[in-house]
Amino acid sequence: MSNKTELERKEILRLSNEESNKITKECIETALLLLMKENEFKDISISDIVKRAGVSRTAYYRNYKSKEDILNKHLETVVKAISNKMDFTTYSEDRFGYWHSIFSQIRNYSNIFLILLRADFEWIILSSINKIMLDDLPSDSISSKEKYDIYFWSGAVFNILTEWISSGMKESEEEMAQICCEVIAEADS
Repeated sequence: MSNKTELERKEILRLSNEESNKITKECIETALLLLMKENEFKDISISDIVKRAGVSRTAYYRNYKSKEDILNKHLETVVKAISNKMDFTTYSEDRFGYWHSIFSQIRNYSNIFLILLRADFEWIILSSINKIMLDDLPSDSISSKEKYDIYFWSGAVFNILTEWISSGMKESEEEMAQICCEVIAEADS
C-alpha cells in the first residue's frame, strides 16, 4: 500500500504529462528544423514532420496549429534568450560588453537563424525581436519616443545580425562589438 495521497499521485502524473508534452514539442521543433535543412519550407507537410518526429498527428495538433506556429514558438524561445543579453542598463555602462554578449549569444543560435533566413522568414525574426523588446516595457506608460527607440534598435540589431550570419560570421564577436561601438560613436558625433 502506498503512502502517497491521491493529490500527490495526481501531481506526479501531471508533472509526468508536462515532461512528456515538452519532449513531444522538442521532437516536433527539431524535426521541422531538420527537414528545413533538406527541403523548402513550403514543400514540408505535416505528415513529414510527424513522421520525422516520431509523434502522432494528434500530438502535433495538440501543440501546434501550423508549421509557422512551430517556428514562431521556437523562435520566441531563441529571441528571449538573446534579448536577455540586451540589457540597456548595461549598454550605457559597457557598450562593448553589451554588443559582445549579443554576438556571442547569436553564434549559439546561428544555425536556426540561417534556416529561417533561407526560408524567407525574416519577418518572423524581426517581429519576435520587436515583441520581446516591447514586452519589457509597461505598455500603459510607454511614450512615443520610447516605442520608436525600440523599433529603431530592433531594426538595427536585426539588420546587423542578419548580415553577419548570412555572410558566414567571418568577423569575431569582438570585431563585431567593436564595429557596432564605432558606428554608434560616429552617429553620436
